[in-house]
Amino acid sequence: MGFDVQNFGIGLAAGWASAYGIYRTRRYISAGFETVRRQSRSIRHYLTRSADGRYLGDLSEYCQRAHVAGRFVKLAQVLVEPRFLLAAELPGVGEEVTRSVFEVVPRVYDHPFLHAPYPIESLSLAELVTGERSLALLGVAGSGRSTALHALILWMLGEIEFKPLPDKVQERLTAEEAALDDAKRAERIKARVSIEERAKERLAKERGLNIAEAEATLGETRVEAFKRLMPVYVHLANVNLNKEEFGNQADPAEPLVRAVQYQMGRVTGSSVPVFLYNRLNKGQAALLIDGYDELPANERPAALAWLQALKAAYAQNFFIVVGTPQGSGALLQLGLTPVYVRPWSDLDIEHAAQAWARAWPQIGGTRRSPAPTPEENRVRRAISGSRAWLPYELTLKIWGLYADDSETPGLEGWLRALIARQLPKDQSLGVLLPRLAAAAALQLDEGVITRERIEARYSALFAASEESTNPPEKKDKKEETETGAQKFLTVLRRAGLVIRYRGERFAFHHAFLAAYLASLTLPELAEEALIDKALNVRWTQAFAYAALHMDVEAAVKACLTTPADMLHTRMLEAARWLAYAPAEAAWREAVLKQLGGLLVAANQYPLLRERAAAALIATREMSAARLFKAAAKDANADVRRLACLCLGALRAADGLPELTACLQDAAGDVQIAAGLALGALGTQEALEAMIMALTSGSEQLRKAIAEAFTAIPDEGYPVLYDAIEDEDMNVRRAAIFGLRRINANWSLMAVYKTFLDDSQWYVRSAAQEAFIKMSYREASGPGLHPAIQTLPWLEGWAGQRGQELATPAHGEEALLRALREGEPPIKILAALTVGQLGMVRQAGLLYTALRDRHEAVRAAAQRALGELQMYIGEALPLPS
Repeated sequence: MGFDVQNFGIGLAAGWASAYGIYRTRRYISAGFETVRRQSRSIRHYLTRSADGRYLGDLSEYCQRAHVAGRFVKLAQVLVEPRFLLAAELPGVGEEVTRSVFEVVPRVYDHPFLHAPYPIESLSLAELVTGERSLALLGVAGSGRSTALHALILWMLGEIEFKPLPDKVQERLTAEEAALDDAKRAERIKARVSIEERAKERLAKERGLNIAEAEATLGETRVEAFKRLMPVYVHLANVNLNKEEFGNQADPAEPLVRAVQYQMGRVTGSSVPVFLYNRLNKGQAALLIDGYDELPANERPAALAWLQALKAAYAQNFFIVVGTPQGSGALLQLGLTPVYVRPWSDLDIEHAAQAWARAWPQIGGTRRSPAPTPEENRVRRAISGSRAWLPYELTLKIWGLYADDSETPGLEGWLRALIARQLPKDQSLGVLLPRLAAAAALQLDEGVITRERIEARYSALFAASEESTNPPEKKDKKEETETGAQKFLTVLRRAGLVIRYRGERFAFHHAFLAAYLASLTLPELAEEALIDKALNVRWTQAFAYAALHMDVEAAVKACLTTPADMLHTRMLEAARWLAYAPAEAAWREAVLKQLGGLLVAANQYPLLRERAAAALIATREMSAARLFKAAAKDANADVRRLACLCLGALRAADGLPELTACLQDAAGDVQIAAGLALGALGTQEALEAMIMALTSGSEQLRKAIAEAFTAIPDEGYPVLYDAIEDEDMNVRRAAIFGLRRINANWSLMAVYKTFLDDSQWYVRSAAQEAFIKMSYREASGPGLHPAIQTLPWLEGWAGQRGQELATPAHGEEALLRALREGEPPIKILAALTVGQLGMVRQAGLLYTALRDRHEAVRAAAQRALGELQMYIGEALPLPS
């Protein structure tokens, strides 16, 4: 008897139900001891000196209130758990016996919406801190990087805890557990504890381990050690590196301490130096450094030099520095390991909308008069159509739909409503808007806003603001001496719309808010000036928002006709503007046509195909489904793979026939992509096709389907729970790969039992690997790339030529020789390694490899040059 499709999700085996109930109760018992242990650590953590406690209290309050709705609700109430993606391993490196099915999903970090719907393995906050102690946290503006730092601090302080969300399997097993009498429950508890112990004993025997000795000597885990560190958050705009303040021989910690003092205020700040220096010297600080990409370009070299000195002097501390994927090499050269913010999944989007709905009585009302909870259809509207939205903009969407206070529909109305909510009642948005736009344009041009530059650049505009921003009855003695610009900035700061940094420098609360306001100045510009700004990276998001309210065709044409670089940067930027433009925009078809050509051209670099696919998803253009449906039948397997992924990411339900056909594709990667895309599609018909593929597909397709089910828990979890007991061992083995991705007691117990009792070694071996991954997650934190001279493929290739790789210099020499002289497979590995390691000086060798007679070598060289362009943040020309 095969896998019973009709009975999928109907009824669970009694033994499994009992297993869950018993195991769940057992975990409650052990959790009690862990809670006591955790609380005692928290007491030791907080009750150091009163200065420490005051600092931590103020820092916590700052983190709770620094988000876009911080004046109305604490971050902990609406937080979506941040997740993170590891950088790719170097080619030819890795211990995975089986290839990850998600290697078919390209990760285009500057256009992250293609990989967003797919359940690529990611790290939690706890896993993030278990690897390297110097990290670069990379993501595009609006992706939640600062929020991730604030969440990390609140998690360290024990103010937030991320628990698995309830699921249907758990609910059903809980109900069965509740029906047991005390005697049966006790009997089964004993049995399930025995299962866990037997599983650990067998694992120890098969791996040659002594579990008792290992657990006795384990001591403090990496997570516990990290939570004992003193969190220190600082924005680089508050780090004054002026030699006049510190001199030439200053301790690099001094600017840090001054910045923290400034952020904490006078009372708390006065006690900062003593305890912060003490923590730094003992290696007991977690330094969370924000705002590098927000600095004016001319200030970044000094900031990098300071970071390098700080790391060198206090290397034993934990460092996380925020940046963007573009130009990330500046941070990576400091010895930081890259980690990427994972874009929100469908589950994250739903969680955000539901969390806001729960908190809405407080957000939308007052303590005495709470607002009504949003009705279900309004919550559904907030969730619907929210793929390819960045978290910042999606938050505005949710807020705008629940508040229903926007004067105009859509994103522009939500942005204006955000500003209006923050302003004092005596300030009119209509009156202030021209000055807001002028200040934002200054920020985009120069990086910061200052009173002096506002007055110099917009003297007439801000002279007229004297009365409108500060009515006579509101004036005090200090304000009577303030200029119009000063009063304007004071109003914005008090409203929470701008942040004041050290040195009386200001910036809008979020880069996207500044971008929208600055976009309001663009209609006034002559075409030549407009095009100049369109080609300025600081104005890219402003042009996206300009598409909401003006014709940006001239700017689009400038981007499309700019000479191509290795990443087709300008074309992809213009494509993103489509997501904001009206349906009747005249330039829409031209952009879609160029992107489509980039995707399906017969002779095309794979990297550019992937970037075109990601850009098409970023447009939110449903009409692109026609292109993807046709591309799913293309002669090129790479095109078919990307077409499948795009149909899933776009949630194009009419692409189901093409996806089901691709499940039988001759190319394995196309099959996998189609299976994953069905999960992203999420329709009932797609789920039925997934179940059929789980029972009859190839091994890798079955695995892909099982992992895809983890992204749709309501339907997928019951399927996996039943599949682990199917009579077909191939189905059981595939189910293991899904179960190991589920953070729930019942999935762990299912893996334990399979490891112990399954009759087939083929299934037990998969369960054993899953058991290890689920039980010892700390090994999954960010890690450094291995040294060049230790790369296995390079050692073997050099050894065949009598070259010993004793030092990094020997390794680099052999790597470059391999790129010049190796056979095609070796050249490919060498080129990709040069790109991933950011070896910018070897760009010339890669350009030479673009002329190699082997197509795969040329493709690897172009991909490596694309990596280098992303690394340095500057365009590298693409030869025609």
